Amino acid sequence: MRLTGGVEWLLNVPGLTVSTSIARAVKTSFDEEVAFLSKLVKTKSANPYSPTDSPLHEAVEGEVPTLIFEKLREIGLSPRYLGVSRERPNVVAEWGDKRGRLSLMLNGHMDTLPPESKDVVSPYSGAVRNGKLFGLGALDMKGTLAAYVFAVKALMAAKVKLSGKLLLGFVVDEEAGACSNLGTKYLLEQGCVPKACLIGEHGSQYVRVGQRGSYRFKIITKGEAVHTGVSAWERGEKGHNAIVDMAKIIETLQGLEVPFKQSKLFEGRRPVLTFPTRIVGGRAINVVPEQCEAYGDVRLLPGNSDAQVKLLLVEKLVKLGVPYELIDLGYAPAVEIDPREPLVLSLQRTAKQVLGYTPETKVSGPGTDGWMMVKRDIPTIVGFGPDGGGEHGRGEWVDLESLRKVTEVYARFIYDYLG
Repeated sequence: MRLTGGVEWLLNVPGLTVSTSIARAVKTSFDEEVAFLSKLVKTKSANPYSPTDSPLHEAVEGEVPTLIFEKLREIGLSPRYLGVSRERPNVVAEWGDKRGRLSLMLNGHMDTLPPESKDVVSPYSGAVRNGKLFGLGALDMKGTLAAYVFAVKALMAAKVKLSGKLLLGFVVDEEAGACSNLGTKYLLEQGCVPKACLIGEHGSQYVRVGQRGSYRFKIITKGEAVHTGVSAWERGEKGHNAIVDMAKIIETLQGLEVPFKQSKLFEGRRPVLTFPTRIVGGRAINVVPEQCEAYGDVRLLPGNSDAQVKLLLVEKLVKLGVPYELIDLGYAPAVEIDPREPLVLSLQRTAKQVLGYTPETKVSGPGTDGWMMVKRDIPTIVGFGPDGGGEHGRGEWVDLESLRKVTEVYARFIYDYLG
């Protein structure tokens, strides 16, 4: 197996433990890892779409899949593209004993949220200052993707032999709502099905063993357009304001509570309906609006479903007598796994060796593709990764010392779980 990056010297040093060899290999290659992450951040991969309108033939993730593919090949793996189209390829690679009883996937998304409207240049700097690397996606989650790659490189340098199979899955379209058919779901349908999975969303204080679900929807009201200067509007004979109808719906849905059954892991959390999160209506300042669209977001707990929420919405709005159309935009159920899963205990054990503390188990508010695994009875950790700040906003950054330590944790975790 060909090794690169000046780590060959580690292979023949007598007296080194595997853990020491891994730590040294991560440190030796870390400048290369930072440079690779900077290149990923400088490469635009903003995803403004929802699952219902995400395009098949637009390179939303840009050159990120190519950069990852080439780096995987450079370290000695045999990656392949696996996607619904050439423009939206997932990148997958395997390493270890393909016939082994255990298999573990490290999964992460290559897309980011769009930058804020007034901040369209600086998000892609990839600059390093005061031990931090800045840029959109540095924390969520290109830092994690780089850590996956260089964790494997460190294991190769340490001459580690795995008794199980490691799968790397770099996926598209997660930011569209964590319910896309193009990314993780497509890999599962194509046979990339592990026995366990880690999705390394940021934050090293906790091992996330569950996540809230989400249901996203759009409501449309229709009116009748008419020029506000004509006498027919003045006399109330023509025209109907779609935004006024939407205002009635908005007021009605405020404070709507979604019934739920309390889960031990989600103790103190509840479902939350936010409406509207975005609203569009009207075409001119002197024309009565003929249509209005408003978007809603509902965060769910285990046991809640999109059907339940839709029924609540309909029951609430039927009393208004306002014509409307309710359109589904995406649904991901809440999931949780047993905190005593061997997968969880392995990650906690190896994290303590590197970080000096045991990350607590906790659930996550934001969603990931992890539910697609859990619903197939695949135990999945939905969060443990590098620390930083500013995610989904201006000035996003990842802490480089944390990135180095998490890279080492990932490498030790792979060895502990599969070795």
